[in-house]
Amino acid sequence: MPGIEPLRGSCQCGRNQYQIRLPDNVTDHAYVYFDTTRDNRRFHASPLTAWLRVPLTWYQSHTESYFPDETHATIRRIFSPHHAPHTQRVFCGYCGTPLTYWREEPREEAEYMSVSIGSLYGDDQRMLEDLDLLPPETPSQSSDEEAEEEDSDGEEDEDNDEEKDVEQPEGARQVVVTPVATSRGSPSSNVVIPPGLGVSRSYRHGTLDGIPWFEEMIDGSRLGRLMKTRRGAGVSDDRSTSFEWEVSEWTSGETQAAGKRKRGQHTNVEDA
Repeated sequence: MPGIEPLRGSCQCGRNQYQIRLPDNVTDHAYVYFDTTRDNRRFHASPLTAWLRVPLTWYQSHTESYFPDETHATIRRIFSPHHAPHTQRVFCGYCGTPLTYWREEPREEAEYMSVSIGSLYGDDQRMLEDLDLLPPETPSQSSDEEAEEEDSDGEEDEDNDEEKDVEQPEGARQVVVTPVATSRGSPSSNVVIPPGLGVSRSYRHGTLDGIPWFEEMIDGSRLGRLMKTRRGAGVSDDRSTSFEWEVSEWTSGETQAAGKRKRGQHTNVEDA
């Protein structure tokens, strides 16, 4: 299987590691899918699960023990529920990370393995788009809807250009929080730290920590608007003072989730 670098992943603690070897015709046999069935929801404790389905022969795994009393059987745990004995779910026996899902009904599915996308390394998750493994897009919007979105984008850009400078305390330091490139229509946000605190900052950029294709997939949806909220935290050098902050798009007199405004909802920033 020459040509393409294998995808790699592991559990949270690193005891379970795997790689998925990819042939040149990867799109003929593998794809990404999202699932909301009851069993997958409960196994992941999440309303939405994401999987990469690949042939069994592509998947190779091994375990690493950190202490003498750890064995392959205690590290790589397999669970088959009573109501679905034809399925197997592999997870780490120490950190609990869900790794794979396999079933033999219908019979043809026994030749495939579903790997949890969240267990792939970050760079390998981003590769899924380049490999053309993502679900196909839904039918495109009508030309009228696209034109309306373009108009609303233009109005929003004009609003951002007209924002007023906010007066800051003398000697204050300014932290600029910039959303990821895929989050269109979200302006940079400024956080002012009063002088003399000696505060060290830690904050995250963007929304979902580095999976652009997923952020683009939910852009404009209710979930996408929710995840555009940006949060951070900091603590003073002497550990005596700590703070947390959250930044959302705002208009005159009210706070709203970041997102596109519809035609007719233009806000005059000069009146704010």
